[in-house]
Amino acid sequence: MADTVFFDVGGTLILANPLHWLQPTLERWGVAADWSRLAQAGPRAFDFYNRHHLAASDLEGALELWRNTDRILLEGLGVANADAVAERLVNSWDDPAIWPLAPHAREVLQELKDRGRKLLVVSNWDGLLPQVLEVIGLAGYFDDVVVSALVGAAKPDRRIFEEALKRAGAEPVQVVHVGDEPRADAAGAAALGIAPLLVDPLDPERDLRRVLEVA
Repeated sequence: MADTVFFDVGGTLILANPLHWLQPTLERWGVAADWSRLAQAGPRAFDFYNRHHLAASDLEGALELWRNTDRILLEGLGVANADAVAERLVNSWDDPAIWPLAPHAREVLQELKDRGRKLLVVSNWDGLLPQVLEVIGLAGYFDDVVVSALVGAAKPDRRIFEEALKRAGAEPVQVVHVGDEPRADAAGAAALGIAPLLVDPLDPERDLRRVLEVA
């Protein structure tokens, strides 16, 4: 059993698909979007985010990155006044509804803490992530937060995992890394001898409760 658990955030602890955060937000605001275009719009926006997030290490840079990412996504969905809606989204970054928790996230983290496990975030994200974790009420579960934009390396780069191991004071054989991406999470962790655990938060057979079987 692992005594240290690394967690990815987007797609693992937070539901990343725009259908789970953007769609309800736009509906609440009365903003129309063509969701039939999401299969093209989503990858285009998130590719932009992934290519630029390492440079967004402070609050100003992170919000500018999200402003541009949201604008690309909204334009792809045919949203009128995409610039203005993107600005409103950025101004709402501290609304927990923008960052919906994956099912069972809180209960699994609490159970792991009750078991005495050391928990760290290891996530490809901009410098806003520590504040986001505060907003959604998860910050208190973690012993440390290792963010790609703050360490200058993104998964699957071994350097972000090495930094997390150093902060945890753990050897790879003591750690399981939980994530949703085969390359960034599973392959990246396995390259250092860290046991990977791929999850799908919305699949009852592969959701976050699987972590409790190995840690």
